[in-house]
Parts: sequence; C-alpha cells; structure tokens
Amino acid sequence: MTALLALVLHPEIQRRAQTEIDRVVGRSRLPAFGDRASLPYVGAIVRECLRWHHAAPLSATREVVEDDVYDGMFIPKGAHIFPNLWAITHDARIYADPHDFNPERFLMKDGTLNSDESKTTFGYGRRICIGQHLADANVWIIVANFLAIYEISKAKDVDGNEIPIDASFSSGFISHPAPFKCSIRPRDSEAETLIQSLRNSSA
Repeated sequence: MTALLALVLHPEIQRRAQTEIDRVVGRSRLPAFGDRASLPYVGAIVRECLRWHHAAPLSATREVVEDDVYDGMFIPKGAHIFPNLWAITHDARIYADPHDFNPERFLMKDGTLNSDESKTTFGYGRRICIGQHLADANVWIIVANFLAIYEISKAKDVDGNEIPIDASFSSGFISHPAPFKCSIRPRDSEAETLIQSLRNSSA
C-alpha cells in the first residue's frame, strides 16, 4: 500500500519508471527477476518505499550484552531496548529531506543504484529478519509488474474533480497508510492485451 500511495502522489515518478520498463523489457511481457539489474529506477523506488515509511517503525527488542554508554546515558547489561528504525531512516544527516519521497537518493549520477540498500528496514545483526531477501524480492516483482501494465491516479468524484488523498499513516508497532481512494486501470490497449493473455494462460 505504501508503494501505491507514493505512486499516486507522484505521477512523474510513475511515468519515469514505466519508461524504463518499456525500454528494457518491452510491452510484450512482464518484468522478471532477470531484469532487475537493468531496472535501477524501479529498484530505487522499492528502496525508497522501504525507507520512506516501512511497516515496522521499531525493530524487535534487543538485549544489551554488556554495560554501555550512549550519548551520555548508561545502559546496563541485560536491559531491553527497541532500536528506532524510523529515526535511522529519517536522519537528515544521511537522507536529505527525509520526509520527501525521492527515489533518486538511491541513484548514482550515471543512473545506477548506489551502495545504500536501505536494509535497516529489516533490522540488523543476529536478529535481522530471516525473510528479508524473500520480502525484498516480492516487493520488487510486485511493483515492477504493477508499473508495467497499470496506471494509478487520484480518483474523481461525480463532477470529475480529483478526490484529495490523506497521506497519513497509522501509528503503532505496525504502520500502514490511511485508507485512500484511487483509480487503477490498464495503461493502454497493449497492457489490456497482456492482461488478457495472462488470464488465458492461467485458465
């Protein structure tokens, strides 16, 4: 849902990603994992979605294995702490304008992905999410396939006026976008043909 919200709020980002997919993959098939290295902008969108507003702002608890001092505060051995992943991924010293959705922060000047994989989303150390690679791959293939055949835009009311979107998120251990209305439709006749062929092949 975070990716859909970001794309509907930023149609220019959506169009740029679709241009990249059309150039690399073409219009006769869907993106596959083998295309991932050749679709850096799509990869940057996925990384930015995971950084901008990930589902779990706080990591699972950690137990301090030895006495420590951080920023002048004593943390005794055995204390349980909650690493604040939200604060890490919204540190303005690392990510300029951290509350803005900007995939280009993950791109080099030549358009390739930089070394910042934003893996903090999945935690770190011995307690890092064991499903991180599967989750990352699933998010990528879903976003890439969606962009290849669909266009998402703001919904309109009966008078043809765009319905404003509340871009807020729920608070808590798990966070997600507030419900919002949008319009999702095939990009064009080529996309409709591809969708129909996929339906026929799975029938």
